[in-house]
Amino acid sequence: MGESYFLLAILTIVMSISTAISQSPIQNFLNCFSNNSHVSEVIYTPNNTSFSTILNKRIHNKRFKAATTPKPLAVITPTDASHVQATVKCAKSNNIQIRIRSGGHDYDGYSYVSDVPFVLIDVFRINSVDVNVQEETAWVESGATNGKIYYNIAKKSNSLAFPAGVCFSLGAGGHYSGGGYGNLMRKYGLSVDNIIDAKIVDANGKILDRKSMGEDLFWAIRGGGGASFGVILSWKIKLVHVPPQVTVFKVKRKIDEGATDVVYKWQSVAPKLDKDLFLRVQHDVVQIGKTGKKTVQVSFIGQFLGTVERLLPLVSDSFPELGLKKSDCISMPWVNSTLFWYFVPIGTPLEVMLEEPKDPGQYYFKGKSDYVKKPIPKKIIESLWKLMIEGEEIMFMQWNPYGGRMEEILPSDTPFPHRGGNLFMIGYYHNWINGSLQTHLNFSNSVHKFMTPYVSNSPREAFLNYRDADIAVNHPSNTTRIDIAITYGNSYFKENFERLVSVKTKVDPENFFRYEQSIPTRM
Repeated sequence: MGESYFLLAILTIVMSISTAISQSPIQNFLNCFSNNSHVSEVIYTPNNTSFSTILNKRIHNKRFKAATTPKPLAVITPTDASHVQATVKCAKSNNIQIRIRSGGHDYDGYSYVSDVPFVLIDVFRINSVDVNVQEETAWVESGATNGKIYYNIAKKSNSLAFPAGVCFSLGAGGHYSGGGYGNLMRKYGLSVDNIIDAKIVDANGKILDRKSMGEDLFWAIRGGGGASFGVILSWKIKLVHVPPQVTVFKVKRKIDEGATDVVYKWQSVAPKLDKDLFLRVQHDVVQIGKTGKKTVQVSFIGQFLGTVERLLPLVSDSFPELGLKKSDCISMPWVNSTLFWYFVPIGTPLEVMLEEPKDPGQYYFKGKSDYVKKPIPKKIIESLWKLMIEGEEIMFMQWNPYGGRMEEILPSDTPFPHRGGNLFMIGYYHNWINGSLQTHLNFSNSVHKFMTPYVSNSPREAFLNYRDADIAVNHPSNTTRIDIAITYGNSYFKENFERLVSVKTKVDPENFFRYEQSIPTRM
């Protein structure tokens, strides 16, 4: 009798444990997924030996590779739209948050980290690029990288291109939905200004194109961040014309070589140059000889959609302080210029554009952004450089000129509001290998704080694709304080924020697609 009672008790406990496990949200999610999709090999849980490899493969910031970094309950690597649909339906029915990753360049990790239980959709296997030369268009899936996109366009035509960023490993899903800027923006605008259709999985698991989603949602995902509204499957992009040969150059000046005067003049000249010319300024801290003393070296990196013969008189008349010479210039097909901008040696085979980063995330990183509307005084430029040098940090800045096509597009045409009235955008990039995380972040913040009087204000504008947690964030991410959302919303979207909230409320009233800086529903 006692033995039977004991066995019955054990059986009851086992059944109770089994029931508890089967009723856990993640187990229910996995069961749901298997019932709604025909392939199970696309899911990786922590029990899978490849889980860490898949998770870390597209983490480019070592800050988010720590053991203490929250990990997803599962990583889903869809190979077709049905896997995305199943993930959305099953996560929603089990109250599990979704994060969406394409290239993994999210500066503050919100595309693959959450402070509440979540699953990660990594779309790297959805990466086809279908170029139609006759239409001058291409369908680009969200997991396709810039490198693959540029490579495939060039294989079909040497006179077509697309305005987007310089980094080959950027994924189209996040890059385009946040705006997508690059060295063609003064001629053709941003990526979002050249997108003519898209396919998205909404909060109900339905696949929508431009016609079925409507113009409001199509407007919102072109610069408002796709992750607030659904999972972008693909984009139809309008290709742009480039000459068979473009001209690139790089002119370097150190502080003792008159860099201050040239940079000061650049601020007012670069936005007014011929729209065929994009002239970036990059500020780096470098060592002088073997003395250990440091200085700032400024690189003036340019791309001209034309010949050297047309470029030189143009720069000589408008910006003689640069001292551009014919020997500084190199002519090449547009696709080869993408290697130049990515600091790949000239002559490298184009196939390098298709390679995945071998070991991303070797460095800790923090990025920020600013918009400048009035020239920064010379003394302030010198003080900024001094701060960079004294910081003993690996930090550099890129100043990207506006003007041209960016002046011609209305701020309300897309959610990206940073159009006319800006001289240039600043990107702050801070890398490190060792040392206190907080100490490094404090240094990054100190540089940003120093610049406060000399950049946009009310609001202080910021670029969505340079996600910055220091602006304001909702914690935990399954709650939304509207005052916090308004703070980051105004910085990223300015007057477009209210329209984004209206679209969000209409298409995702339950606020399923959310993260720390997502578009909220109307309260």
